[in-house]
Amino acid sequence: MTGRPTEERPEGEPVTRALFSALERVGAALERASTSPALPERPELGNLTPDERRRLVTLLGDGEISGTVQSFGGEAGGPLYLRESIHPGIWLVGSKPENGDGVVLSHIEVGRAPGILIQTPEPSPFLESGGLASDDPVADRLRPGLMNALPLLKEASHHLAEHSPDKKNHRIFLNKLPLSEGDAEWIDRVCAGGRIALASKGYGDCRVLSTGFSGLWRVLYRNPEGIPLLDALCVADIPDEVAAAPEDVSQSLSDYRDFLEWVARDLS
Repeated sequence: MTGRPTEERPEGEPVTRALFSALERVGAALERASTSPALPERPELGNLTPDERRRLVTLLGDGEISGTVQSFGGEAGGPLYLRESIHPGIWLVGSKPENGDGVVLSHIEVGRAPGILIQTPEPSPFLESGGLASDDPVADRLRPGLMNALPLLKEASHHLAEHSPDKKNHRIFLNKLPLSEGDAEWIDRVCAGGRIALASKGYGDCRVLSTGFSGLWRVLYRNPEGIPLLDALCVADIPDEVAAAPEDVSQSLSDYRDFLEWVARDLS
């Protein structure tokens, strides 16, 4: 994932001094992220006007990752919308406009992923026992037809408990294992209830969904006809399909420096 070539950048975007200063602060955060890829940083945007924020969104462009984070039940407001910029490691966070594309910008985060997406894998005795309550009527109906759902969920629970920051993502490839219809429905029900739904254009038709268990994700790939190519449970703080890789951030920093030089020529 690399930044958009210079010749494709939008021409004629008016850039104020305040907007350029905000872009410089984003660049400084990206430089720090390239050497210390820990928690994301939220650079100060200053008192930008709504028009300047819209220009900022336009200038930073549309990257490969986008999606929503639903509010908790007691929270007011709609879902949070986020989008990667054309520079991997720079994320636009806000809300989705009622009409049109883009982001109604709340803030920018710089790092491998926005903080709201990063989860801590945690052990779950409930998942260890199958992920559905014993008196759940659906569980009663499905249990006689189960083959591999319970061992697979127990494996996921084990890796949640054993996960550490230096471990790679662990994946259980559901579509490469024998599953009964009951297994598939059971796993679908257990994995429902997550608040995060993301799509990646960089990997074909790829969707990344959180589950109700911290650090357990569902990763789905489909072909153009909608037929599943890959269906996996993933134990990770954030799946690789979403996180900006260190090499992408390094390339992004080089591209962003060129981008700032280009913007500086258009200061108003």
